Amino acid sequence: MKSFAEAIYYRSPTLLQNLLVSAYGYKLYHKRYSGSLYRDIMEKVRVSRSWSSEETEAYQSERLHEMVKHCRLNIPYYQQQFAEHGIHENDITATEHIKRLPILQKQTLKEHSRLFRQPGTKPFMLQHTSGSTGTPLALMVNEETYKLAMALLVEHEESHGVPFGAKRATFAGRMVQPATNMTPPFARMNRAENQKLFSSYHLNSQTFSWYRAELDRFKPTELIGYPSAICDLATHYKNTGVSPAFRPTAIITNSETLLEWQRAIIEGVFDCKVSDYYGTAEYVLFAGQDKSGVYRLNPLIGITELLSQPDVSEAGKLIATTLTNTTMPLLRYDLGDTAERQSDFKSGSTVHQLKAIYGRVDDYIETPDGRKIGRIDHIFKGIEGIKEAQILQHNINQCIIRVVKTSDSSYINESKLEDSFHYRTGNKLRMSIEYIKEIPKGSNGKFKSVIKNTKQE
Repeated sequence: MKSFAEAIYYRSPTLLQNLLVSAYGYKLYHKRYSGSLYRDIMEKVRVSRSWSSEETEAYQSERLHEMVKHCRLNIPYYQQQFAEHGIHENDITATEHIKRLPILQKQTLKEHSRLFRQPGTKPFMLQHTSGSTGTPLALMVNEETYKLAMALLVEHEESHGVPFGAKRATFAGRMVQPATNMTPPFARMNRAENQKLFSSYHLNSQTFSWYRAELDRFKPTELIGYPSAICDLATHYKNTGVSPAFRPTAIITNSETLLEWQRAIIEGVFDCKVSDYYGTAEYVLFAGQDKSGVYRLNPLIGITELLSQPDVSEAGKLIATTLTNTTMPLLRYDLGDTAERQSDFKSGSTVHQLKAIYGRVDDYIETPDGRKIGRIDHIFKGIEGIKEAQILQHNINQCIIRVVKTSDSSYINESKLEDSFHYRTGNKLRMSIEYIKEIPKGSNGKFKSVIKNTKQE
């Protein structure tokens, strides 16, 4: 909804708000899931799950060749780049040839976004994103790409036992009512998708009883949303000693890096496995966890590469190339995120499976000897009494671990936490523990596990 619509929404009574949410939901439903194109894409998504490596290579090689040709003929930025580097689509006939293309940085896209648009073509939708830098960017997306992205999520849910149209409870960054209004209800119903949108901004120890009762009444087949929001909900169940009166078939997380301590709390409370997925606002890749926990990259939406980084042994930089979005194509786009390779059926930079996705390149701590350490949340494993934790690093020699206790009387084994920290970082990086009541979320409601702004002392 745009700002004017939001102003009307917030001034309306709850009953009318529910109607407005559903009306907007039906509009989105038609845009996302209607028509023969969506049905054809959905069928192709299901079929592609069982493709052999040879079938995947053949499809991606052909689509990559076609996309490079399209860029040479129609996209001003790539017309300039290909002329300067002597690139022609006949040089790109297999996925391994993708390395012949230059890497595209986000800053370049932001500074020259108009040059990436196909002249005279109207987008099916505009995807507005500010990203981690806060710089606004409008991404033009064609109908095939948008509906493919929707179909990929539906198929991910289906693969974990959730049929299309089943009851969903969503905990994400939606502000269903002003944060200052602490009077229930704290959820609104989108009847178009049988989806109840819960506010993650109003949940606390005083309001939890309302959330619990509403979830028990609604009995969702699926919980979906930010890991931090669903973990917060699970922690309230754990602290009050009550169990949900419903058992979801699947819990789907997205938009934030899923941390191991969050997974443990969520799965312990709801007795249900968490199945994370990773997608991007640019619609250039989709990776969903299968039942074994491996992130499987769908071959239809794009080609994904993992490039090694200096001083980082496990994680590589994620580079993605669209195979569908002809309206504003991005080739070898540096997503700014990192991941770890799963033992794969193919060598080289192109990957089809990921063991873990670590998030932003800057979601690391750095040691005095220059090492960069990601996925530091393992230090909290096995330590009771922690509701949330965040690591701050403001200089190269010290970290502050901010801890929110599950209750004021909770005991935190600080020596065990310190030993675990130094086990992973070495003894040169000092640490201290700071107990706080709450860890602030970002303006979009997301949780950051690491905040790093390092400088030499």
